[in-house]
Amino acid sequence: MFSRIPKNTLKVASIRLPAPTPRFLVRPPPLSRPLHTTPRLAARYERFDERPSFGNFGGGSSGGGAGGGGPRGPNLWTYIKRRVGGERAVWVYGIGIGAGGVYYVAHLERVPETNRLRFIDVDEAQETELGRQTQLQTLSEYSTAVLPANHPITKRVRKIATRIIESSNLGRVKSGGEMGAVEGKVPSFGGGVEMKDIFLGGSGDGSHSIKEGKETEWEVYVIDDKKTKNAFVLPGGKIFVFTGILPVSANDDGLATVLGHEVAHQVARHPAERMSSMKVLFALGFLLETLGLDVGVSRLLLTFMLQLPNSRKNESEADFIGLRLMARACFNPSESTHMWERMSQSEGGGKGLNVDFLSTHPANAKRIKQLTQWLPEAQQIRAASPCGETAQNYGGFLDAVNPSGGVYGSSNSLW
Repeated sequence: MFSRIPKNTLKVASIRLPAPTPRFLVRPPPLSRPLHTTPRLAARYERFDERPSFGNFGGGSSGGGAGGGGPRGPNLWTYIKRRVGGERAVWVYGIGIGAGGVYYVAHLERVPETNRLRFIDVDEAQETELGRQTQLQTLSEYSTAVLPANHPITKRVRKIATRIIESSNLGRVKSGGEMGAVEGKVPSFGGGVEMKDIFLGGSGDGSHSIKEGKETEWEVYVIDDKKTKNAFVLPGGKIFVFTGILPVSANDDGLATVLGHEVAHQVARHPAERMSSMKVLFALGFLLETLGLDVGVSRLLLTFMLQLPNSRKNESEADFIGLRLMARACFNPSESTHMWERMSQSEGGGKGLNVDFLSTHPANAKRIKQLTQWLPEAQQIRAASPCGETAQNYGGFLDAVNPSGGVYGSSNSLW
């Protein structure tokens, strides 16, 4: 009924094939993911040696010996090399620093009147050009507030400035007729005069008013702004006085204190000194940051240790030179302390912190103390001037007729 399956067929069906073996060994995934995905680096604590091995600056290893057997930790030389990018970079930096030092020494010069040594690498032509640009901006900003050259206040300010400038042989002050109208000097008014001729005092050929062998021609501008208690002098002999400073000045001697101080900045070339010092600060900042000091920290250090102290030094120097300038012009140098007392009162009576550590200017109390110390010498300069005896007699006459100060003692007598 049923056919049989051949025996050979059954044998073939029962043959087992070998189990497949994987070509790659598959491992189970780790239970935890490693924290570091980059190759691990051996942690090192680097410190400066208490006694750096200066003999190893050539790169050789130090052998055993007294006080130094075995390997030493990384020293200052190693740290510097690692910071700047190798030994060759260190030598490049060293050559650059040496060249910078030679350049710095080559541009040192003395300040007139004080004989202070300082760094200046800005020539007078660059300084004058800066003054020209600032003058143009100032006249454009206050074009409608500049008093006419024949205004009584302008004439009085010009007279005081003329005495200070000419008594010290610093040049000549342009008269009101030479100044002309401000409208012709400001482009917004459509003046038909070349800016290079107006602002540089040229005669059509663009020549500068400040040149070697050519006297400086000073210009006086009075800006009617009673809220601004300020006055400044730009390189090239451009004097700007705001009417807000006049009540604080109170009289001719007080205003001579202000103008003498501002003119002194130009005599000492403080603007050029500030521009030059910025290059030094930039170089020092770059060096400190290269050695690993934080950018913000390096800037704070340079600001509080160099920039602000230098600015206060310039201001004190301008006080000293200005006192001598006004005394030479036969103004009363004793009024300088009274002027700064009035300035202190106008700024709040010195009720603030009255510290100069954070300021570009010395505190008023410190300025008054310094001026008081310089007064005897200034009085001698005034007495030695051609007008010294006349000025002294005139001052005695005023004290006799009005002991309380009167016209020359009140803060609002003249302005």
